[in-house]
Amino acid sequence: MWKIRFIYKTAIIVIAVFLITWLFLRFFPYSDLKQFKSRPYSVRYYDRYGMLLQITPLAQGLRREKPLEIPQQIKDVFVFAEDKRFYRHIGVDAFALVRAVYQNASTGRRVSGASTITMQLARIIADNARTAVQPAAESQRSRTMSGKIIEMFNALRLEARFSKNRILEMYINSLPFGFSAEGAASAARNFFASEISMLSPSQIFCLAVIPRRPNYYNPYENPENCMAAAAELQLRFADNKRLVKKWPLLAQIDERDFRYALSSAQRFQYPFEFPHLIRLINSQLKSDAGEMHLSVDLDLQRYLENAIAGNVGMFYSSRITNGSALAADNESGEILAWVGSANFFNAQAAGQIDGVLALNQPGSSMKPFLYAMALENGFYPSDVIADVPMTFGESEIYFPQNFNNRFNGPMLFRASLASSLNIPAVYLLYRLSVRNYTNKLLDLGFDSIERSAQDAGLGLALGNAPVRLLELVGAFSVFPRDGNYLPLTWELGKKNKDKRIYSVNTARLICSFLSDSNARVLAFGAGRNFRTSFPAIFKTGTANQYQSIVALGATVKYTVGVWMGNFTGETVMDKTGSSIPAAIARDTLNVLNRAHSNVSLDFPEPADWNLRRICAVSGMDPSQACLSIINEYVHSSENRIKCTWHKIVNGRSETIYPAEYQSWFTSSVRHGSLDYSSRPLEIINPRSGFVYLSGSGIGMDEIPVEVIGGDNDVLHVTHNTRTFNINRPFVFFLEREKGINTLTVKNGYEEETITFTIEP
Repeated sequence: MWKIRFIYKTAIIVIAVFLITWLFLRFFPYSDLKQFKSRPYSVRYYDRYGMLLQITPLAQGLRREKPLEIPQQIKDVFVFAEDKRFYRHIGVDAFALVRAVYQNASTGRRVSGASTITMQLARIIADNARTAVQPAAESQRSRTMSGKIIEMFNALRLEARFSKNRILEMYINSLPFGFSAEGAASAARNFFASEISMLSPSQIFCLAVIPRRPNYYNPYENPENCMAAAAELQLRFADNKRLVKKWPLLAQIDERDFRYALSSAQRFQYPFEFPHLIRLINSQLKSDAGEMHLSVDLDLQRYLENAIAGNVGMFYSSRITNGSALAADNESGEILAWVGSANFFNAQAAGQIDGVLALNQPGSSMKPFLYAMALENGFYPSDVIADVPMTFGESEIYFPQNFNNRFNGPMLFRASLASSLNIPAVYLLYRLSVRNYTNKLLDLGFDSIERSAQDAGLGLALGNAPVRLLELVGAFSVFPRDGNYLPLTWELGKKNKDKRIYSVNTARLICSFLSDSNARVLAFGAGRNFRTSFPAIFKTGTANQYQSIVALGATVKYTVGVWMGNFTGETVMDKTGSSIPAAIARDTLNVLNRAHSNVSLDFPEPADWNLRRICAVSGMDPSQACLSIINEYVHSSENRIKCTWHKIVNGRSETIYPAEYQSWFTSSVRHGSLDYSSRPLEIINPRSGFVYLSGSGIGMDEIPVEVIGGDNDVLHVTHNTRTFNINRPFVFFLEREKGINTLTVKNGYEEETITFTIEP
């Protein structure tokens, strides 16, 4: 009976010891393993058609790929080559250990080793902890007895934590092959320019012997050494009946196969496409990401890269040293091309700065968003906006001017946007408010203006707040997308959620304005930069100090944005304007359109709006006196009246302009007349509350004054203590008197008083 109890107790003790040992090996902290598992992998990037773009390097150019799956035949070859009893031991092969000790002792030298695959993996893990992400090298400590004991202990820990298959995968994915390649997947590509799943049987055996002595078995420089070792391994493999039955092709290899495999060995030329975009994505990926399929099109990317680089070279003397471009699919929001600079490797031109993400003033390319907002806040396409000298502000003066320093008088809403006039845009923003417009821009994805919009003030209408090209392209695509904003993405097939920013009709009206070649004649003439054989919308912009130039173009299906200039903030010279990026955007749309010529590219018509004949000057319904008549969209809710600006006088048509056009009308010889009494008496300039600086020089000792309206032709003026009269037009000058100034004007029964300040 005591024998049975003894056996039970012994069994319990053995089980307890085994369990405690297993728990210790399984759960005792293994910091080296934790660091090993968190190490980064190289990521394979492909375009939308499966073209390899990059395999990102790690420290010192090392590439460590993580294959989706290691073919079983490769696993079996590596197990046969390194550890035949791998599936039958617990991490330490006692039989191999005894054999190695006996053989080495009997010969007096190292004949064989007892290192298992698990022990080799433990050594790699320890080396990784010492060398971070550098290629693992054989540890000097592992050659000592204490080092071997630690290695065996860690091998037992690995066996307690992972399955055999997982251990084998970690081992094959971590083997150092030399030549900046770690893991069989990177080695297959590095030595044979092949995916690991596409290796031939002879290449598999060559690959299996390289880790033993990477330089000696290097198939580039020592193909004979590599072939001899691989052939010897294959002969032994062919003697194993079980493996031959499982992999008959691996046994049917002769010398010619090996010679052909080695003749095909060549150092793989790693592609380096989309450097800026992939650098951005790589910084956001998890460390164990294996591969990414991007939405981009490599052929389109190369076309745009050549276009940017070619134009930078052509206009280098104009201080255009860089450029960037972005193209996107409107339907999916997928990015098709991302050119960050003209030359990524040009350090002198700061080529590694990403122009798609860099902040630059967009100039007039922002105006469509403002005009769209105006359409949704009571303005109509037939409205006329006065392009005349205006001053804005409360305490600080803002006096906008057009790009050509001219004033164009009455301008229809359509032409004001298409010809990119500045004063109408500032007027609209003044009416809509900077805060409301800022909120609209934030809804459109312009996160970069959150802090700068307030400082820009009314200059926000002219694009004085820096934004990113990425934001511009995403926002501009709202118009061909019927007013819906869809965030751009580089992930192929990703479905982002869109949101409505403008009504369908507003977006379609903006598309009509920006695709109208006649409406842009005032600013751009009949230039070729916007000519396409298909409907397309365009908008350009120039920074207020000419540091950069921008062009946006879109069809129903695609949107393209191009920026050019320099990253140093220098002024672009020779008045190149936005014609250069505009031509690139146009040509890129041509390329995209040719690829989809069977798709209908017509912009849809706005619903509930009808094309109707209007007076081209007043925007009202034409009368018999109107000589210039155009078609424009008119809504049924508009209160339409016959044109009051044109009358038949002595058998001829005469234009009678409202009073607010006084300064424009009197600045040059014009046909027609002014209806001075069409407006109440109003001081246009100076504005009440403005602060002026005193100064010396021509024009600096006087304040210009303009008053409009009133029924009488004589104006009674009181400036501080001085009183005088002036006849129409009420345009005159006052002396700058330091301190607070009071100006009072009287005309008949009407009177207005303002105060302004002259500071020393």
